[in-house]
Amino acid sequence: MKRTLAALAILTILVAGISYGVANLCVRRVAAGGGVVDLSDAAWLKRELKLTDAQGAEIDKLNKEFGARLGRCCDDHCSARIALGQELAKPQVDLTKAAACVDRMTAAQSESERATLDLILRVRAVLTPAQQQQYGALVSKQVCMAGPMGMRQP
Repeated sequence: MKRTLAALAILTILVAGISYGVANLCVRRVAAGGGVVDLSDAAWLKRELKLTDAQGAEIDKLNKEFGARLGRCCDDHCSARIALGQELAKPQVDLTKAAACVDRMTAAQSESERATLDLILRVRAVLTPAQQQQYGALVSKQVCMAGPMGMRQP
């Protein structure tokens, strides 16, 4: 009986160790380059695409404009979300008001997606054809791997 318990304990430790090792390996692979990058990181983009100083400056300018535009979208979305929360906290919810808040949130999200598309197209216009091809691959990877609310492609 003692031998069986000892063997079971050793087997459990061995399986746990192997599971930890496999999980750790998978996490490290994703972190090493399989994950999604932040394409608005101008320094990284400059290194990755080998941008000239003029290209880098133009992309910095575009990113600042994008940040301001996205900030307005976030403000609009948060405002509508707060109004929705206040409406939902009432004893009797006015469905018309709640739906209007959701419509405002949806409009803000739509505007942020349009702003993102606009930025991508404007950045591409600054790049050489070879850089455009590389940038397109990076954007495609990001679009396919990252989604709202952690949604993933099946």
